[in-house]
Amino acid sequence: MMNNDRRSFLKRCFGTSCGFSATLLLSPLLGRKAYGREMEGQKIGEKPFARIEKLHEGVYALISTPFTKGGKSGDLSTHSNGGLIIGKDKILAIDSYRTPAGAAYMADACLFLTGRLPTHVVNTHFHFDHLGGTRAFMRGEANPVVIMTQTTRKLAFENYSKTVPHPTHPDLSVSALNKWGGYLSDASAIITNEEKAVTLDLGGRTVTITPMKGHTASDLVITDDLSGTTFAGDLVWDGIFPNFMSSSPSQWIKSVESIVKNTKGLIVPGHGSVCKNDSASTRSYRHLLAEIEKHARASREKGISSDRAAKDFHLPESLGDYRYFRNGFHEMAMDAWYRELAQ
Repeated sequence: MMNNDRRSFLKRCFGTSCGFSATLLLSPLLGRKAYGREMEGQKIGEKPFARIEKLHEGVYALISTPFTKGGKSGDLSTHSNGGLIIGKDKILAIDSYRTPAGAAYMADACLFLTGRLPTHVVNTHFHFDHLGGTRAFMRGEANPVVIMTQTTRKLAFENYSKTVPHPTHPDLSVSALNKWGGYLSDASAIITNEEKAVTLDLGGRTVTITPMKGHTASDLVITDDLSGTTFAGDLVWDGIFPNFMSSSPSQWIKSVESIVKNTKGLIVPGHGSVCKNDSASTRSYRHLLAEIEKHARASREKGISSDRAAKDFHLPESLGDYRYFRNGFHEMAMDAWYRELAQ
């Protein structure tokens, strides 16, 4: 029997305040565009900064929608994508977004769908837009197991536990993660063997957590073994130029090829729309990575500086349109390749 708190919560969520719809839960919406493409899933809710799609029974993706209609960065409450995989006994949340407000939207969705909060949260890598909102999953007595690799934990604390000047009040100090609107939460389950996949039994379904690398020194890829859906973190991007800031680019390409080869279902990228391993958008992304490598190698062989190579790089028209979170992403891509080629 549904208690009053649960009934009240659902009543609120069926309205507009929580951004979820009973009708959308029952009827697929087709033909809706995201960065010029149709959605792969069934939309069950939407906020100005994100939408939630049902991909399979018990598998949901939160797709961040951080751009304005003019293509500029807008509401970055989530900034990145994530998801839920729901079992009979446990619920896994993939990533915790940039801010607690962003993560709270997924926590609310989990309550709406199941009456429970996630029992486990996995952080795919250390970047601030994927782990800043973890505390939003910790409500009341809920204390989810927070999973990350040993390397990710080390990098997170090295980069975000230090203090930096406040972005608008330089005379004040904040933690490096607070600067971006997030809070640093420690891991309670650390993956120490970063060469071997581990499994998590959620009850009636199992997920495989596979350590990879390339976007950062330690990336996790999460696969729902029942549906084949793969949450690729920032190893895969869709329609948005990727961030090479912490990357090992040749390893990144190898990881992407492994994901494409081994994925049997949908791919949820770290940024952009849900895609398939053989879709035009995935082929475009792989081609983009190859074009970046080709340009970096050719420029370096000619003695051209990394900065000049970045200015000279232009996206082939055949790749379609790509959006950028900010300026400087070409420079980061060339810097990453030049560092690697110098070794």
